Amino acid sequence: MLKFKKMHGNGNDFIVIENLTEMHALSKSQLIKMGDRKKGLGFDQLITINPPINSKHDFYVKFYNSDGSEADMCMNGVRSVGAFLWEAELAPKKPLVLSTKSKPVLIKPTGSKKVKVVIDYPVQKEVPKAEAQFLDKCALKKYKFINAGNQHLIIETKKVFSFDLDELSSKLRKRKFFAGVNISLFSKQSKSLELRTNEAGAGETLSCGSASAATASFNINDRLPIKIISAGGELSLRKINDKLEMIGPAEFICEGTWLKN
Repeated sequence: MLKFKKMHGNGNDFIVIENLTEMHALSKSQLIKMGDRKKGLGFDQLITINPPINSKHDFYVKFYNSDGSEADMCMNGVRSVGAFLWEAELAPKKPLVLSTKSKPVLIKPTGSKKVKVVIDYPVQKEVPKAEAQFLDKCALKKYKFINAGNQHLIIETKKVFSFDLDELSSKLRKRKFFAGVNISLFSKQSKSLELRTNEAGAGETLSCGSASAATASFNINDRLPIKIISAGGELSLRKINDKLEMIGPAEFICEGTWLKN
């Protein structure tokens, strides 16, 4: 039997399990069963909170997609981790440094249900020539390839619903270079950016924190916040020197026990 809490960050939903008071190991088949929205609990990612592996960090956090694969990082997820730890009194309500598979992140409590996340500024990368040619054949002209803890292909379009995002993502991920890449569409609005994301291993989600960070990174003005609007809600991001700060919700849905069948 496995105790869990279900949470969401901007509509991005998670099963959160702590491996601090008791250790739990889950197989890929168990993850897939739990992730099934008809026969299981349903989630975009399952998160485990583990003891630190670096003496300078407070916890080590792992993320698993609903198809059983492991994700590198999740910015909506780390906000939920903070809320989980503080609500369960497993950590003092103060800033915490979390290790992830890709990079450490700093989380900070606020005076509301929102949590602040600070990461190193996302890095833009070159798309190999052959892949750039393939994108050109797909009529994709305006895009950026960004590492924001996860790899993201961010495509600009006038209307984010002008593409079949599932079909586009499936087509791109048949190529080895894009196999584990999150695919996003964004459009510029008068005072915000509108964003849709298909996450590798989870499909289209209501919100993707690292995609929001990646998109904000090349659309933001120094110290002026920018709003990212997704189907799940709104995130606020701003640049602070060589860091990117995100503020967004982290909310509890329910809790229970999984029978581990």
